[in-house]
Amino acid sequence: MAKQITWERALVRTGFLFEKEGDTFLFHYENCLNQRLLERMLKDLGVAGSLEQMRFTPATFEVDEEAFMQAFHENRGSHEYFPGVVDAIVLYSLDPYIAGIVRWCAAIGIPTATSCDGHGRRHASLCFHKGEEQYPVLVDACMALLSGGKWQFHYQYQSASGRFMIRQSHRELRERQQERRERGREHGSKLVYEQRWLLDVAEALHDHQDLLSDVVRSMKTTTANQTR
Repeated sequence: MAKQITWERALVRTGFLFEKEGDTFLFHYENCLNQRLLERMLKDLGVAGSLEQMRFTPATFEVDEEAFMQAFHENRGSHEYFPGVVDAIVLYSLDPYIAGIVRWCAAIGIPTATSCDGHGRRHASLCFHKGEEQYPVLVDACMALLSGGKWQFHYQYQSASGRFMIRQSHRELRERQQERRERGREHGSKLVYEQRWLLDVAEALHDHQDLLSDVVRSMKTTTANQTR
């Protein structure tokens, strides 16, 4: 059964920057490349012509999230370097399931260098620029705060990269081990990594960005004082 979510959540979870005016979404602060991406996506979703003068008023309250993500994937462009500034993020150069994370990380003060959503074959990951080894620590702290310790950003000490993972309970670990044993009996079977939870991470980063911005700022100050 298709999962229906509000247009607002769909846009937030994939990193689009907008304001709301009643039922209308305003994209005045979104860059032109992302506006064009959204226009193409809306065309694929059968709502072309709905984005006029940087305004979008959907005819329905909800959208099929799977179809929305597929439209994002189908309209992606080439990978390009872009500055880690929230209004300069080029969404079409990012993987669909991590685009929102990249944008809202930038919004709270953690710009990224490269990213990958894992494509269902591996853990999603972020890489940072040389000299930014403190950023994985900041991301992991934010993940713990947002999830009560369930989400984590796993990294090696003094490394400028890491992977998004979910901490599992003993029961969940046993179930996963059983699943792997069963899959191992199937010829050519491969482990599939869940991606949808990454959209939950992006949404949580967006919804708590004021709090997280303060946390990141304080942690950066603490780190700077320790290195003096």
